[in-house]
Amino acid sequence: MNHIVSLRNVKVKYEDAVIFSNITLDIAKGEFIYLLGPTGSGKSSILKLLYADLHPSEGVIKVNDFNVSSIEEKQIPFLRRSLGVIFQDFELLTDRNVLENLIFVMKATGWTSKTSMLNKVDDLLDLVKLPKITKEKMPHQLSGGEQQRVAIARALVNNPDLIIADEPTGNLDPKVSRSILQLFTEINDKGTSIIMATHQHSFLKINPQRTIICEGSEIKDISKEQVQQKLDLGNQNG
Repeated sequence: MNHIVSLRNVKVKYEDAVIFSNITLDIAKGEFIYLLGPTGSGKSSILKLLYADLHPSEGVIKVNDFNVSSIEEKQIPFLRRSLGVIFQDFELLTDRNVLENLIFVMKATGWTSKTSMLNKVDDLLDLVKLPKITKEKMPHQLSGGEQQRVAIARALVNNPDLIIADEPTGNLDPKVSRSILQLFTEINDKGTSIIMATHQHSFLKINPQRTIICEGSEIKDISKEQVQQKLDLGNQNG
C-alpha cells in the first residue's frame, strides 16, 4: 500500500515527560483520519511531528516521501509546501483582505504570474463555496465559518496531497461545524488525504472514518469498519 504518512517506533518527550512512546502508524494516500482524545492527550503533538514543528526523541517519521525525523532545516519549507495545515483560530493576516491573504501564500511559495494567481483565487473560493466578493473583505468582516473556509482555501493553494487540520471547528457552532466537515469530506472525495484532530465525536456519526485515539502515551487505532460497526450497534440498541 502507498502510505502518505508512516511512523515507526516514535517516542516524543517534552522536558522529562514522555508524551508518546513506541508509536507505529501508517496512513494510506486518500484516507480520512480522525484524531481524538482529551485536551493534553497529544493530538496536536502528533500533527506537529508531521510538519516538523516538533521532533521525535526516537523513531522514524515519513510524510510525503520526506524523512521528517532527520529532515534538514532547509528542507522544512519544501515539506510544508507539500502539505496544507489548518488551525482552530484561522491565523489569517488581519491587516490584509482575503485576496491578499491568498496571494501572500502564493508568492511565498514561488508563484509569479499575476493572472495565474488571480485565477487560482477564484477557483479556490469556488471550491470552498465562498462568493467572489469575499476576496475584497477583511478577516474581521467575515463570520468564523467564512474565515475557516478562507483558511482551508489557503491550505489548498498548492494542491497538497495531505491536509492536516488541528481542531478546525473548535471555534465554530455545531451547524457551521457540520458544514466545514462536509467541505473536508468533499476535498477528501477528490483524493486529498485528511488528518483531522477534533473533539467532535458527533462527526463520526455524520462521516464514519478510521479513528486514532490518543490515550496516555499510546494510541488506539480503530478502523473505518469498526467505527461503522459501533455506530450500527449503537443504533440497534438505541
